[in-house]
Amino acid sequence: MKVFKPFFPATLLFVFVSFAAFGDNPDGAATLQQSEPLSQVDSLQARVAKLERRAATWEKIKKHFRISGFVQAGYNWADDGTSTFYIRRARVSLAGSIFEGKKGATADYRLQVDFANSPKIVDCWIRYRPIDAIGIQVGEFKLPLTIENTEYAPPVKLEFIESSLAVKRLVRASGEDVTGINSAGRDIGAQLYGGLIKRNGYNIINYNLAVFNGSGINKKDDNKSKDFVGRIMVNPIRELTIGAYYQYGEGEYVHSHIAEQGKYLVLHRYGGGIVYDCKDFFVRGEYIGGKTGGLTTDGAYLAGGYKFLGKWAAVARVDYFDIDRTDAAREWNYTVGMNYMPWKYLRVQLNYTFINYRFTEGCICSAKNTNSLNVMVTAMF
Repeated sequence: MKVFKPFFPATLLFVFVSFAAFGDNPDGAATLQQSEPLSQVDSLQARVAKLERRAATWEKIKKHFRISGFVQAGYNWADDGTSTFYIRRARVSLAGSIFEGKKGATADYRLQVDFANSPKIVDCWIRYRPIDAIGIQVGEFKLPLTIENTEYAPPVKLEFIESSLAVKRLVRASGEDVTGINSAGRDIGAQLYGGLIKRNGYNIINYNLAVFNGSGINKKDDNKSKDFVGRIMVNPIRELTIGAYYQYGEGEYVHSHIAEQGKYLVLHRYGGGIVYDCKDFFVRGEYIGGKTGGLTTDGAYLAGGYKFLGKWAAVARVDYFDIDRTDAAREWNYTVGMNYMPWKYLRVQLNYTFINYRFTEGCICSAKNTNSLNVMVTAMF
């Protein structure tokens, strides 16, 4: 029995120490076993908090520096001998917010470069809008002339591959413009703009008052006068827009139909339009008249379309342009097409156009009627 006596006090000491260590926590043994998993949870929570901070920082960066762009390429066939693949646009844009005030004041900017054909800046502007009713924009941007030129710009707003004839030839939106200036519907200048009578998130009245060089994009003015553009658009309801606009300018214009080529001429542009655009369909029409020196021109279009199955749209448009009201000749385009957008950043368009020239008897004209088939793919990022 003496052999076991030394172990008895040692056993009592062990029990005493154990209760002293875990007396306040009956689950002490379990706590020891769980201490390692708890430390892992704390580590994971710290990592999640760090990722959340990074995400918040990235959202702030994206608000100030947002890179986007699109590429448009396609194929055109016509029975006048045309058969060609083409790249229409290849643009990269940097845009963002400069600041957002507590009382609704905003300032933002945009720089957009087109790399198709030859690299060129197409947008480079800064805007500041202290209140909804008034804002100022300076730089190179779209002329607020017509509804199509600003509200239905590429890549996905315009329902057709080509702009309407009147916009292409009276708003400097193509190489076919009456003035001989091709500026993608843009110019360098400044404008006042704003909205009045706010209702349910939109303004019933919107206006633009702008002054431009009148020489086209990326060019200084080549004379002392400026081009002035005014536009007012009224939205009785969100889906309905009624607009009217006017432009006055002066310059030395070169075009085959202008008798006074290269001379200092006065320019007028005027017109109006109406749009009803809702979730399932749209209807839009505009009339644009012009006078460039002694050359009087005008054009109009009526377009409509039906959207179905979430990814498809059937569209149709009829438009005309009369480049010289005195020569009794007028060009008419009849276009039908389908748009397919399988994903948010990809759109495929197919347009068939019948180009019809109408002349009065005795007119000496050589233009022939043409059938044209055009397909274009737009990829965005």
